Amino acid sequence: MVKEDIHKLLFLDIETVGSYSDLDDLHSEDKQLYEIWEEVGLPYFKRHYPEHVDEYTSDDYYKKYSALLPEFGRIVCISVGFILPDGKHKLDSFYGEELGILENLQKLLVRVDKMGFSICGHNIKNFDLPYIGKRLLIHDLSVPSIIPNHNIKPWETRTLDTKELWNFNSFKGLSSLQLVCACMGIKNPKGGVVKGSNMHNFYYNSNSEDDIKQIKNYCEEDVITTMELVKKVKEL
Repeated sequence: MVKEDIHKLLFLDIETVGSYSDLDDLHSEDKQLYEIWEEVGLPYFKRHYPEHVDEYTSDDYYKKYSALLPEFGRIVCISVGFILPDGKHKLDSFYGEELGILENLQKLLVRVDKMGFSICGHNIKNFDLPYIGKRLLIHDLSVPSIIPNHNIKPWETRTLDTKELWNFNSFKGLSSLQLVCACMGIKNPKGGVVKGSNMHNFYYNSNSEDDIKQIKNYCEEDVITTMELVKKVKEL
């Protein structure tokens, strides 16, 4: 099932939060974006998460879901990994100020592109890579050609998306990374304070470097888990 050389894969995962801590900050810093949030962003999330309409304010929706859209969110950590010839993992993470994160990733993507690598991750085609591409453009940074774009045919993309791998060309069914790994008998060490559901609040309430490192560790765990999943499928 996995035809790619796993030693020529760049495994990647990102963590995102809303661009601002709350709507008051958004309003004071970018009134135009605030107006677009109220006119477009909020209705979008109300349609997708209608179960909260009666209990969530606009600010609640912003804190909970703005991280899902690169127009209203930003990247706070990117973790990458390689599988070495001996089967061990090599990890690195970029975190802190978003521009620095993206500049470091941009250099890495250009380098691995020249080396003939592909990018691997869970749901990277629908989330991570489009998110990265848009945030690069927002920061006036060029987008490396290894990231899929409108000029690249779907079968020409150099990506291995483990969500697509698990779904067998189907768009139905459950396919979270945690579920897939549980089914495949792969240990997922996640269980700390940081979770995707509370990432926004955790980040903006962080008071120390150790808090930010918890986000980094959370991100790296997904990269490690994805590497173990690909290794196992490759061996079958």
